[in-house]
Amino acid sequence: MFSLKQILLCENDDIESHLRSRDVDLSKTRVIMDKENNLAVFLLFNLSGQLVGYQQYNPKGTKTGNDSRDRDKAKYWTYITKHPEKTIGVWGLETVFDNQDFLFVTEGIFDAVKLHNIGMPAIAVLANHPKMLKPWFAAMNKKVIAVADNDDAGNKLKSVASMSISTPKPYKDLGEMPQGEVRNWLKSVLPELFSK
Repeated sequence: MFSLKQILLCENDDIESHLRSRDVDLSKTRVIMDKENNLAVFLLFNLSGQLVGYQQYNPKGTKTGNDSRDRDKAKYWTYITKHPEKTIGVWGLETVFDNQDFLFVTEGIFDAVKLHNIGMPAIAVLANHPKMLKPWFAAMNKKVIAVADNDDAGNKLKSVASMSISTPKPYKDLGEMPQGEVRNWLKSVLPELFSK
């Protein structure tokens, strides 16, 4: 659910205003803004830190999917380079190496942004198949906490994490939750992370 403020900004203002309305702190969040076309681009990296793709976000987009013919109409359009093996690309890799013994894993970028804003390490795995992510998570030597949507993709993500939590209703995902509620909700479901 978007607030009336977010809907009005999406319809009337530029990409920078829209991202701010979605609680993106532009001083902390790595994002490329195409102000002429009202688009945002988030770069995706593999665990070795190599740039492997990007996700384009169009707040006025109506379609989903990665059909190249629909790129200009898509709300989210993701490109990940294909090498001999399937490439994994995530957003938020820079936070993985924080001095924390845990890592949040979300499906979408705006979900991870909410966690970054309160100083939590988080990556967005986008459309990566969770089975491919399992070796990654094992190599990190961290407690992997999935913040999952209540759908099939969320259930698959939960299956490869050390533990999982789901965004509370009435929110579809963490990206929809007002930033002011995120810390309090996390404190209530994971008090051990805040007692350090």
